[in-house]
Amino acid sequence: MGKRRLGIVNSISIKMSYGGVAPFIKNLDPFMQEEFDVSYMVLPGWLESIKVIPQRFIFLLYLLGKKKQLNDCDVILSHVPEGSYIVSFGKIPFIHIFHGNSNPMSHSRYWYGKYFKSVFDRMEQRIIRTASLMYTVGVERKGIPKIFNPVLHSVKIKVNSERSGLVFSGRLEKVKNIDRLIRMYAGLPESVQNENPFYIAGTGTLEGTLKKLVSFLGLENKIIFLGELKNEDMVEANSTKKILLMASSLEGMPMAIAEALSVGVPVISTDVGDIARIIKNNVNGFLLPVTFADDEYMECIYRILNDYDRFSKNALCSAEIFRSDKIAAALISDINSIIK
Repeated sequence: MGKRRLGIVNSISIKMSYGGVAPFIKNLDPFMQEEFDVSYMVLPGWLESIKVIPQRFIFLLYLLGKKKQLNDCDVILSHVPEGSYIVSFGKIPFIHIFHGNSNPMSHSRYWYGKYFKSVFDRMEQRIIRTASLMYTVGVERKGIPKIFNPVLHSVKIKVNSERSGLVFSGRLEKVKNIDRLIRMYAGLPESVQNENPFYIAGTGTLEGTLKKLVSFLGLENKIIFLGELKNEDMVEANSTKKILLMASSLEGMPMAIAEALSVGVPVISTDVGDIARIIKNNVNGFLLPVTFADDEYMECIYRILNDYDRFSKNALCSAEIFRSDKIAAALISDINSIIK
């Protein structure tokens, strides 16, 4: 008998580096391909380039035209609510993975996003009623098992003496509070800045605004925008830096944190989503409340730099939980259990 047909519904291609849904599925892909006949349903590039209409709405319409392809699958895996919602009206069993810990429209980049929060709440309730299996990447939900971000790469661990710099990795959007990270970096002593430039990896709607802020602060030579990087290149870039800096107002469990820990890079982050499950104060980094003071954050940077070997060793040890082979094996077993 041939392989079972697994359809994977994802809003963006696994070739993308940012936004957790792409790397999450990408790191599972080799194991899924070995077990199943895999087909992807993702938003085509020409539709992805449309910026005036929310991509979530475009993806809903796109999937409506993919009914035949969806119905040809034995089981479907979806990491996005709009995908699972469309699939829920069919007869094919599906598995839904909750990416974050909040309604996705809570931090929509569109001003009218708040008017669609109730719509997504109703969509979520239907997904919960109809999904054959569910998992959560973010904060645990009652009755829904936790699944960790799988990490898969071939990047070598760098010796600590070869590392320098601070790094942010992710979408350049308001919820990430990157402007605040830039201002805090500007407040660091010049000696720290000279030894540790600040690298910002990713793209987003605030890229131009952030570059203007850096120029205004006169830090063009010390704050470097890396732009969009392939996932493996991003992990390689992380591996040469000393600390990953995060200050998000909302998160689930960022892939950027899992990837940084996997190459021994400690993390400073706000205590949002499920990050506290992994980042432990004064062990593999520091957690701060969303209402943190700048001085508190900068003090964490100093403490890590002054005791770096210990923090880096602990960071690497804590990444074991993100091993993609173990996560994929458990997920494959669960998928097979619901295929008749």
